[in-house]
Amino acid sequence: MGVNILFVGIHGPKGPCEEVFIKHQGHNQYAVNYMVRERGDYLVIVKWGDDHIPGSPFKVEV
Repeated sequence: MGVNILFVGIHGPKGPCEEVFIKHQGHNQYAVNYMVRERGDYLVIVKWGDDHIPGSPFKVEV
């Protein structure tokens, strides 16, 4: 995986979501948390450095 930075962004019905929490759990594993404030369609963008991980952005209906 190399040395890089994990980026997770969430875009909700009213724009970008600010409180996305990422915790490194070791061995190339991360936990990502976000509290949904309203129903709707969301995009979850996940990048390792400048590159999207496969499937990103993800469309999620909440």
